[in-house]
Amino acid sequence: MIAMRMTDRSKFLFVPILAILGVTYSALFPVNKMSIENGLPYIGYVFWFTLLATLALFAVAAVKKELPRLTWPHIRAYLILGTIAVVVPVPLLTFLAPKIPVGIITLLMVLVPLFTYAMSYFLRIEKFRLSGAIGLLLGLGGMLFVLIPEAGLPTPDMVIWVLLALIGPLCFASCNAFVIILRPPGTPSLMMAAGMSAGATVLLAPVMVASGHTFVFPAITAGGDLPIVYAAAITAVITVAWFFLVRITGPVFFSQFNYFIVLGGFGWGYLLEGERHSFWVWIATALAFAGLAIFTHGAKSREAPGDAPAAAQ
Repeated sequence: MIAMRMTDRSKFLFVPILAILGVTYSALFPVNKMSIENGLPYIGYVFWFTLLATLALFAVAAVKKELPRLTWPHIRAYLILGTIAVVVPVPLLTFLAPKIPVGIITLLMVLVPLFTYAMSYFLRIEKFRLSGAIGLLLGLGGMLFVLIPEAGLPTPDMVIWVLLALIGPLCFASCNAFVIILRPPGTPSLMMAAGMSAGATVLLAPVMVASGHTFVFPAITAGGDLPIVYAAAITAVITVAWFFLVRITGPVFFSQFNYFIVLGGFGWGYLLEGERHSFWVWIATALAFAGLAIFTHGAKSREAPGDAPAAAQ
């Protein structure tokens, strides 16, 4: 493998790829809503698409000879990270899909890198950065423009659902922070992804049975099968692409992926549901984007030249 420094100009070439990935990932949220509308129990739906995504990741891992290791530190990491990255947030966001506009749910994803910084600071993984604090405050301030004004949401009773949905980005941020602590040294990223997905599948199985959300896949109707296939494909593609691009461009540059998740969510919401957002939501979006931009710029300026990621072979 030939390593080389990635310059800002060469990283710019990856922006269209980030845009495609962001729009693709944001499609998962209307797909979640589609699953509910087709009568799929939300925990069973998440179990089946996670299982399919796991099989796809294992296939790639087998080709690359990076199948998950089964030592106790690895198994512990798979189970804990699978819980906070999949088992808790994904069924919750699926349950909330018909209750909150797609654009609002995706807007919350901007908070993931900001929450990650806050948790990393309290876990003493990250040092205090003024840009990080400002970015977090702007992001949270943006959410207040959604929650406080009466016209911020289509109906006032959505406030409680949006507050509940914040558990999603909190869980994703927790995964980002705890993976640094739990990941066994020398474990390849693809191995971690496949193991974490497998751990989530194993944990979701008894929850599905206990909740009475069990159903057979494939179902009789295509309407029940397609959301599962779509969600599995999106999850597998985004997971593999994430590990690939983070290795090339670095996590700070990749965090700009969140801009395109929000824009994609607004686009899908408009095209599929006819969603139109209030002035307050656009103010919230501007503040959240500004917070992420300040956070990204500050983190980038602190990256040591020697820490620049190497290009793929």
